[in-house]
Amino acid sequence: MEKQLVRLHLGCGMNYLDGYINVDLPPDEQTVMHSRADIYKDIRELEYTDGSVDEIRNHHLFEHFTRQEAIKLLLQWRRWLKPGGLLFIETPDFENGVKAFVRAKLNEKFKIARHLFGSQESGWALHKDFWGEEKFRFVLGKLGFEKIVCDSRVLHTSRDLPDRFSRIAKKILPGRVDVLHNIIVKAFRSPYVIDEMRVAREILKMSLLGKEEEILEVWMDEFKKV
Repeated sequence: MEKQLVRLHLGCGMNYLDGYINVDLPPDEQTVMHSRADIYKDIRELEYTDGSVDEIRNHHLFEHFTRQEAIKLLLQWRRWLKPGGLLFIETPDFENGVKAFVRAKLNEKFKIARHLFGSQESGWALHKDFWGEEKFRFVLGKLGFEKIVCDSRVLHTSRDLPDRFSRIAKKILPGRVDVLHNIIVKAFRSPYVIDEMRVAREILKMSLLGKEEEILEVWMDEFKKV
């Protein structure tokens, strides 16, 4: 009998994927969107056995967490994944979004900023950190992922263009409000052992402004609770 794959779709919203365990917030914590899920739960409260999951996927979820929460989740997901297991993340592309923002007209800046910082109709609808190709490659590499592939995706909000034109539109219409920038990342869990506390501290130190060791220790306290 063929063994069934364990594939998690976290923060599924209304995008229910067959063959996945779809997870989203309980209905009473949702505002505008009412998701369809198999499990209604805050993803930070999920528990899976280490090395038991084949794939973890999330679209426009990861940017809703603070820098320390995000690293903590990545480490947790890595523990859940089997060696060679797939991590798939899609977020707004902050780097290309900022480039578009600089070139945009004022009314367009408001909409680009909404894409980068969240819809904000609820506490969970805030975007709390930036993500782009350079940061993803650095962070995921430090946290024990390998074969990292990043790809840009253009979201068209007012026109329905075929996917094959996305790259062209990104180049010739960088400031148009109907072109919003996302990044898709695929990475695989490496078989190597990592020192979680050391690499978490190393990454978080990148966000310090001068001598802020007390702030760093506050961030690190979250990891000590694992």
